[in-house]
Amino acid sequence: MGSNAGRPTSPPAAALGGRLMQLVGDRDAARFSREISEVCVEPHPTNGRPAYRDVLTWVVDAIVGVIIARLGAAGPGEELILQLRFTDGGGYVDVEALPASERWVLRTVSAFVAEDLTEGKRLLTAAEQFDITLRAETLADAIIWLDFVLDVDLPDPPDITTT
Repeated sequence: MGSNAGRPTSPPAAALGGRLMQLVGDRDAARFSREISEVCVEPHPTNGRPAYRDVLTWVVDAIVGVIIARLGAAGPGEELILQLRFTDGGGYVDVEALPASERWVLRTVSAFVAEDLTEGKRLLTAAEQFDITLRAETLADAIIWLDFVLDVDLPDPPDITTT
């Protein structure tokens, strides 16, 4: 389950993803911006740095993994659906009103949570074609979402009776 879809995460991508998470946790905006910029400027590097898609895939996979670990996987014939609500009144967030980068993160994570690997892979491929600014915003937003889902209080998964 997740965005890797049978493809292992590259160690450099996981290391950079972890470093980006550390920088968010440290609130080190300058180094965070520099690291994001470096991976986005050259999405297919030849200098040993991880590719943009590999880092983004690692982050999306981590978000999906946290959600599934916290809420449990969907049972047979069931599907998990992500819905965002405002904290002040509980109303639903209009996905179409979100900035493009946030909309991409929500749709991509939702596709993988729903186990729609075809759509998830399509969205990951599309992200590689974004202009440099949107690539940077998308990766930054994905890291921030991962930081959020790691910190948010989610309900315990329901007890599942097995026979």
